[in-house]
Amino acid sequence: MIAADQVQSWLDNQPVSLTDSAPSWLFDIRENALAEFEEIGLPSIRDEQWRYTNLKALKNRSFSPSTQTTLSIDIGTTNFPRLVFVDGLVDQDRSTALTELGVYNLAAYLQESPEKLEQHFGKTLPNRRHGFTALNSAYAQDGFVVELDKGQQLAQTIEVVFVSQTPESVSHTRNLIIAPANSQCTIIERHIGQSGEIYLSNHITEIIAGDNAHVDHYKIQQGSDQSFHFGGVFIKQGRHSNVKNHNINLSGLLTRNDINSDLLGEGAHVEMNGLVLGKGHQHVDNHTEVNHAVPLCTSDEYYKTVLDEHARSVFRGRIIVAEDAQQTLADQQNNNLLLSKKAEADTKPQLEIYADDVKCSHGATVGQLDETSLFYLKSRGIDNESARGLLTFAFANEVVDRIQIDAIKQELTKIIAGELLSGIEEML
Repeated sequence: MIAADQVQSWLDNQPVSLTDSAPSWLFDIRENALAEFEEIGLPSIRDEQWRYTNLKALKNRSFSPSTQTTLSIDIGTTNFPRLVFVDGLVDQDRSTALTELGVYNLAAYLQESPEKLEQHFGKTLPNRRHGFTALNSAYAQDGFVVELDKGQQLAQTIEVVFVSQTPESVSHTRNLIIAPANSQCTIIERHIGQSGEIYLSNHITEIIAGDNAHVDHYKIQQGSDQSFHFGGVFIKQGRHSNVKNHNINLSGLLTRNDINSDLLGEGAHVEMNGLVLGKGHQHVDNHTEVNHAVPLCTSDEYYKTVLDEHARSVFRGRIIVAEDAQQTLADQQNNNLLLSKKAEADTKPQLEIYADDVKCSHGATVGQLDETSLFYLKSRGIDNESARGLLTFAFANEVVDRIQIDAIKQELTKIIAGELLSGIEEML
C-alpha cells in the first residue's frame, strides 16, 4: 500500500499541464480529475482489477517532471515521418513538420483549435477509472493529435517516438486520433528509454473512428528494464469502422496497459493483437475490454506471452455483449508459454453475454514447450537449445504475422530471433 503522504508527493511533483492559459473547459477537466485522484489515489491489490499487480516497487520513490527536451540517446532512423517527444515534451528539431497531413503536437493543437479539442478530449474514457488515468487527465503535458478530414486516406505511416531519458522523471502524455467517416490512417507509437534508468511514463491514446473509418494503431514498448509504464488506449467506433490495435511489450520493470473499445455502430470491427516477451523480474499486466453495444459487430483478440526467468504476466480480457447486440461475433484467445519454472502467468478471459443470437468464444492456455515437438526436432539433428528456440520463435511469431507493416514485422522478427531467443538466428 502506498502511503497517503506519498500520494501527496505525487501531486506536489507533477508538471505544468499543456499551457498556463488553458480554456475553462480544460481547466474543469483538470480540476475534476485531480479531485478524483485525491479521492481514489493509486491502485492497490485490494482493487479487483489490480489484484495481481502490486505497486510496491513505487513505494518511497519520488518522480519529478523534466524540462529537458534535448535528445541525448540514439533513437535510430526511420523511413516514416515522425514526431519525437522527450520526457513528455515535443522535440521540434527531431520532428517532421506534419500539420499539412493533419498531425500536430497536442499543445500546439490546443492553441490553434481549442473548440475542436473540446469535442473529443476525454470522451472515450471509461466510467471505471483508476488513479493513473486521473493523473493523466489532470497533468497531461503534451502528446500528438491526428485529425483527418472526412474521406482522407493518409497514405504515409506516421511514427511517434516517446523518449524517457531523465532519471527519476515522470511524464504524462495524451494523444488523440480523430478519424471521421471514410478516413484511414496508420500510426506507430514507440516508447523507448535510457538503458538502466528508473522513470515513470503515464500515457493515454484516444481513438475516435467514424463511420467506415479504418485505423491501424501500433504500440511498441522498448523502455528501460527499470522503467514503469502505465498506458491506456480507449476507442469509440461508428458504423462499419475497423480498428486494429497491436500491443507489443518487449521491456520495462512494471507495465500496465488498459485497452478498451466501444462498438457503437452496426458492422463495426475491432482487432486486438498482443505480444509480451518477458524476462528477469519484468511484470506486464494487459487488460482489454470490448463492449458490443449494438448488433452485427465483430471483435477478434489474440494475445500471446513468452516468459522466462522470474517474469510474470497478467491478462484480463472482458467481452460484453449488450441485450440488443444480436448477431455479435466475438473471439478471444490468450496463450502463455513459460520457459522457466519461476515464471508465472495469470489469465482471466471473461464473457458477459446478455443477447441470445450471438457466436462468442474465448480460450486461454498456460504451459511449457511441447516435449513431443522437441523430441521430433532433436531427432532431426537439431540440438536442444536450437530446438527450444525454434518452437518459441514459432509460438511468438504468430502474433508478428498479423502485423501489416513490413518494416515493423522484420524488426520484431529480428528481436525475437536474435536478442531474446538465442541460437536460432543463423537458421532464419
